[in-house]
Amino acid sequence: MDISTSSQGAVNANINVTPMADVMLVLLIIFMITAPLIAAGFQAQMPQGVNLIKSEEQNDDVVLGIDRDGQYYINTKPYAKEQVVTTLAEIFAARTKDKILYLKADNQLRMEKIQEAVDIARKAGVRVMSAVTEQRLGTEPGVSQERAR
Repeated sequence: MDISTSSQGAVNANINVTPMADVMLVLLIIFMITAPLIAAGFQAQMPQGVNLIKSEEQNDDVVLGIDRDGQYYINTKPYAKEQVVTTLAEIFAARTKDKILYLKADNQLRMEKIQEAVDIARKAGVRVMSAVTEQRLGTEPGVSQERAR
């Protein structure tokens, strides 16, 4: 860097981007850590089975989830047990398409909790429920892989 001794000193117009780069790296690390947590919704280890029909979740599917602590989720959004009936009733009253509720529950839950969720869904007007499971490791399904909608 030149040091000017004249009365008309040169102005240094360079921008110091080091602090901005530091802030951007910190923000990147924060988003990398929190993004998977936000997208996950709730944590539940699905029961495993054999001969399952493989299908991807659709945007218009209604999913009732129960984590291992018994907390209820509708499409990954947490709800109190008292709110689940009214929320499901509102969702299924407005649906013109198939009224299927997909149930995702942790495999460590007691059967009483699952039966309670089924009762809640029935009170809300759900007519068809489908349990979501995962294919058992090391096995291949022996049924057709087409999803009948």
